[in-house]
Amino acid sequence: MIPDYHTHTYFSDGESSHESYLQNAAAIGITEIGFTDHFSILPSEWTTKEEKIPELKDTIRALKDTNSLPVEVKFGAEIDYIPGKEEEISRLIQSLPFDYIIGSVHFLGNWNFDTSPEGFEGKDIEELYEHYASTMIKAIESGLYDIIGHLDLIKKFGYFPEKAPVKLFKDVIKSLQKSGTAIELNTGGLNKPCMEMYPSKEILEECYESDIPVTLGSDAHNADEVGQYFDKAIELLKNTGYRKIALFNQRQRRFENLI
Repeated sequence: MIPDYHTHTYFSDGESSHESYLQNAAAIGITEIGFTDHFSILPSEWTTKEEKIPELKDTIRALKDTNSLPVEVKFGAEIDYIPGKEEEISRLIQSLPFDYIIGSVHFLGNWNFDTSPEGFEGKDIEELYEHYASTMIKAIESGLYDIIGHLDLIKKFGYFPEKAPVKLFKDVIKSLQKSGTAIELNTGGLNKPCMEMYPSKEILEECYESDIPVTLGSDAHNADEVGQYFDKAIELLKNTGYRKIALFNQRQRRFENLI
């Protein structure tokens, strides 16, 4: 089984339609595709607008009912974790028939660190990693999410601390282990200044040793990126020791062999 569980359409900050994703996914052998347009309770440029949510829901339902391609469609969402806003996030999740939820941290306080590298300049990078890690732990402990997205996204613009990041993420990994929450191996980082998948090889190895489930996501923002670098990702997963991939349906997780 080869799922791509992290994709964005033009309903949020992507460029392509659901149909074009399906065609490309079928062509390269993706067996399940999850559409995970952004939802956020904070104002942001990338989020799905409230008035478009009914149309998005109807689009996914129609694809599930009529799709004739050899690709199973899943209704996912990437939802920002905002400390103190757990009840609002929970209400949003309960309002739609999601198959799974990706939880991501894009904000540290009011700072959207994901948009531009400028905010990193002059900051203590190790402190930023610690702040990010502590926020990620809160997201995991909230129990809101099925999958944690791009676990070490804080490295996106190529800012790395002197201390090994895997050491700064040890409590995050412990929290994942305790909660049983899955992570994704997100290949989109290979297109960013960090030039690494999320998480790094070292963090992924620690996740494997801690028996943390994993799935795959391209973080595609156009249909040409679906399944991007999955050959490298699957090789990395196998070399790390993973033999099973996590799949989701109606918020229930199962495992299939990683082919």
